[in-house]
Amino acid sequence: MLTRRFVLTACLGLVPTGSVMAQALSGGIGAPPRAVPPPGPGPGPGPAPAPDLAPPPPRAPRPPAPAYDDDDGDYGISRRDAVRIARRRGVVDVENVSRRRGVWIVSGIDDEGDGIRVVVNDEGYVVDVRRD
Repeated sequence: MLTRRFVLTACLGLVPTGSVMAQALSGGIGAPPRAVPPPGPGPGPGPAPAPDLAPPPPRAPRPPAPAYDDDDGDYGISRRDAVRIARRRGVVDVENVSRRRGVWIVSGIDDEGDGIRVVVNDEGYVVDVRRD
């Protein structure tokens, strides 16, 4: 008996939710429903955006690629190759590339915005990947 009352109360509690959501979507009590513009005809300029919708903010420009030196020939792999390998391991934006003790250390940012450091040895193998 208690279960039936609970189910009945739960069902009756959901009924007003539909009208509340309809009011929220229409703009409030007494406001006319907002018309949604039809989709545009494929690629190209579509209908003008609704005046109450702001355009998306512009994207930040991508930082320039790091400068590469021409004196990388005495190492097993070049600085450029080390960056390519690090990008395959998740580096999106390269911040710094340095050489220490026979390895390339590529520091940057991954696709989630976190710091990442990839260590690549002279043969092109990834020795370590650390995420901050």
